[in-house]
Amino acid sequence: MDDLEQFRQETAAWLEENCPPAMRIPYKNEGDMCWGGRNPQFQSEDQKVWLERNVERGWTVPAWPNEYGGAGLSKGEHKVLLQETARLSCRRPLE
Repeated sequence: MDDLEQFRQETAAWLEENCPPAMRIPYKNEGDMCWGGRNPQFQSEDQKVWLERNVERGWTVPAWPNEYGGAGLSKGEHKVLLQETARLSCRRPLE
């Protein structure tokens, strides 16, 4: 198995385990999105948890270097992350 396929499997498993079901349904409107900032407004505890989990992994800005708060993903890994979040209908943690 190559590195990218292993990353896909690990990413899919992490998303399955960590994305709350409420964060897998479409937005109702702009007020249903998390815009971030210094004092983010959360519409639910699930939204807060989803953002926090993504922040821990650097997945709010996945292609940014680790030292700037990102995950330092390669282009291929970033593409896989986008594909897997789309496959599971996971909302973006930040808009």
